[in-house]
Amino acid sequence: MRTLLFCSLLTISLATFSQNVSIRGKIKNPVSRNISIFIYPFAEKSQQNKLLLDENGAFEVETTLNDIAYLYCDFDKNKEENLTFILEPNDTILMNFEGKDFWNTVSFQGNAAPKFEYYREDFKKTFIESDWKNISSKKLGSPALFFRKLMELEDVKMRVLDKYKDKTSSTFYTLCQADIKSDINRKMLPDIYQRAQKLKVPLDSKLIPALYRKKITEINPPQNELTVKSEHYPNNVLYMTALAYPDKKNDIEHIGDYFQAHKPLFHPAFVEVLSAEHLKEEINYKGVSEEVTKKIKNFEKEYPDSRFLPLIKETIANKEIFAIGKPALSFSLRDTAGRTVQLADFKGKVIYLDFWASWCGPCIAEMTSAKKIKNHFKDQTDLVFLYISLDKKESDWRKAIAKYQIGGTHLRDDIKAEESVANTYDAGSIPSSFIIGRDHTFHAIQPPAPSKNDGKDLIKILEEALNKK
Repeated sequence: MRTLLFCSLLTISLATFSQNVSIRGKIKNPVSRNISIFIYPFAEKSQQNKLLLDENGAFEVETTLNDIAYLYCDFDKNKEENLTFILEPNDTILMNFEGKDFWNTVSFQGNAAPKFEYYREDFKKTFIESDWKNISSKKLGSPALFFRKLMELEDVKMRVLDKYKDKTSSTFYTLCQADIKSDINRKMLPDIYQRAQKLKVPLDSKLIPALYRKKITEINPPQNELTVKSEHYPNNVLYMTALAYPDKKNDIEHIGDYFQAHKPLFHPAFVEVLSAEHLKEEINYKGVSEEVTKKIKNFEKEYPDSRFLPLIKETIANKEIFAIGKPALSFSLRDTAGRTVQLADFKGKVIYLDFWASWCGPCIAEMTSAKKIKNHFKDQTDLVFLYISLDKKESDWRKAIAKYQIGGTHLRDDIKAEESVANTYDAGSIPSSFIIGRDHTFHAIQPPAPSKNDGKDLIKILEEALNKK
């Protein structure tokens, strides 16, 4: 029995042996000598490389991969988009380019060159020729035109990918199919969300014109153990399923509840990945509460050998600083008048801290409900509503405050800074909120949203914080 077990372990070990991956490049006229290269392997810890170019503008990263990974390159911090690619074990790539014009000047060498050539052609067809940034119902004038444009663009992207089918691996081709579907639907979802809010109707597939409804909500490529590795595809499948098979009790705006109620609709590999991702999000969002601890134990029981367990445990360790009673993290930002505001300025007061942005539909939706909360506490001078915006443009931030009449103290974060307040508070997903007590310790992490239970749940927690001696 021991011999058999040893042979089995040896077979697994040899099958998953790490392959060398090399990423090299040379930048002519770099924007900065400081660059960042991030590698996100499937079901493993991310690798973050902050590099300094040598005197010739060259850089090199060598690593090992057991599975596919997503590569993010940040060569110019003034650009909004990072460069994103799929890596496979044993890939080598050398890229040479001008610092300010990557896509028009880059040349690729190495066995992974065809993959990177695909991304270059896709970028030109999508962002330049099809004007990806300006595709929306509002800018195109009608939902019908918007959806027609999206479907045309999906066809264009698939034709580009098909040109590289014989030049790349079947794994790469299938994952790119899943990525294309995810990109299109991630463009579509905010659009129909905003229309649902405006029309005050349920968020479901009826907001998609009948002509395009089936194609948009169909799960293609299918759910399996390969497509689950696509970075955004599991969540795409979840949202498209919720649109196609609505549940009034667990609607798409409570997607975690929908998933729990409809697990049989998903492939076992998708169930594991979505369960792990939702659990990590909940740990990040709520900290390690009694409720979350119970869910962690249930996951461990159901998936004792899951590759995601180390990542879940790492997430728990990272969130320990946000435990109830731990000191709130200090920060200093400028308000709308240009004055420097620090957390310490509000010593002795209770703070409702909210991270938001003008482009975040759910954030804006909660602002209306928050007015009721503020009105309830209108005579409470020792309660501060402190809003930190993640808007990149100051003008967008100011316009949103005025347009939606958002009362409170307003600050704007520098989200590109390495030590931004949003990063410090791990507020990568917004809206994200905290209640900080008079003694400047955390009283609540991700308290109930202002809209929940007509605001009563949040009011109760704020009153508890105000009454706490």
